[in-house]
Amino acid sequence: MVNRETIDIWCNLTTPACTEQFDRSAFQETADVINKPNLFERISCSLDELVDRMDSAGVTKALIPSLKFGNEAHDADPVDLSVETVREACKTYPDRFEGLVGIDPTNGMDGVRELEQAVENYGFVGAMVVPYGFGYPPNHRRYYPFYAKCAELGVPVSIQVGHTAVKMSNEYGRPQYIEDICLEFPELDIIALNIGWPWTSEIIAQVWTYPNLYLATTGHAPQYWGNELVNFIRNRGRDKVMWGTNYPFIRFETSINQIEELNLMDDVGRMLLSQNAKAVYRL
Repeated sequence: MVNRETIDIWCNLTTPACTEQFDRSAFQETADVINKPNLFERISCSLDELVDRMDSAGVTKALIPSLKFGNEAHDADPVDLSVETVREACKTYPDRFEGLVGIDPTNGMDGVRELEQAVENYGFVGAMVVPYGFGYPPNHRRYYPFYAKCAELGVPVSIQVGHTAVKMSNEYGRPQYIEDICLEFPELDIIALNIGWPWTSEIIAQVWTYPNLYLATTGHAPQYWGNELVNFIRNRGRDKVMWGTNYPFIRFETSINQIEELNLMDDVGRMLLSQNAKAVYRL
């Protein structure tokens, strides 16, 4: 286990109210794909227990979203965690959690106002887009008011890129959509989540090209990162990649222990595990 500061840039709340939503949603298919059909039942716990799990794995801080996942392309229930739920977790453990605003592009200006309130009044540090279930690619005009507000407020937006492990089209996870956003909003910091797999090479090239684009390791255990990503972390991308799990899909201790096995240099490990996140999210 590493003995240094670690910031998980995507950790889902696993309190019973949250895991009940996950269990009824398309996320259950993801749990089935990774051969953990009872994942949400097993992982459900109190907020105190979640912090204990972070302590056991050596996780210093976690960013938790008011996660939004639509059901436009799926017959399961949507995921719609409230800003207030995340706010209460952050108030209970202000040194351990920071909030991210989940974006639902169908909420229009009401959603934009909620984003502004969460950042300015509640101290949320960014926003998150998981586009697959809404029927709109992440470069669709419906998202643009949210991106503009994030740029105005000076907070980053993280966007899931790549395969989603749910039986719906992965078209909206293609990196080409992220490039459009980089060009349209050069003042907006963007974090591409889930390593962009199976288009990791393409998203790495974009991260190297655009100064406002970063990459997160969420959703994939380090043993599956591949040499190209590991070499990028060690060299050109040492200040452009940040660590995260998308817990509970990847366990804290699994990810951290496998990072140890990569034998990264100390400075590279610090950048990956905490320093890049601190810089982009202004922690």
